[in-house]
Amino acid sequence: MRNYFMKSLIALAVLTFVSVPLPVNAQSSDIGLSIGTSSSTVTRGGGVAVFALVTNTSSAKVRATVTISSHSACGTETSLGSQRVAVEPGKSVSLSVYYTVPTDACMGMYSITISGNAARSDKNSTAAPAPSATAYLEVK
Repeated sequence: MRNYFMKSLIALAVLTFVSVPLPVNAQSSDIGLSIGTSSSTVTRGGGVAVFALVTNTSSAKVRATVTISSHSACGTETSLGSQRVAVEPGKSVSLSVYYTVPTDACMGMYSITISGNAARSDKNSTAAPAPSATAYLEVK
């Protein structure tokens, strides 16, 4: 009986570990992206600052086009901006935008996403997968 109990306990622990969602790594071989908001909640008609960081993780200069967008709880996508940046090896560039939530917006959880496409300055490189990162905002 004791052996059965231990096996059940181990199986439960493994199942619990596997079912926990892991954070998304928003990094390709050329750029890393991160994003955050000044607040985790906002009321309709209010606004939040959105902060993003683009980091060059390669050994060559990278030119990247990054886009920040919002996805509402009812499925509406809103572009908050797009920017082309040039980042030296090992350096980062910060971006920010103020997002005013419409007064008639759906209430619920919104995702604020940054995505990017990078091109290295050395001609022998291959295209890396486009990374993205997401922050969440509750609209009340």
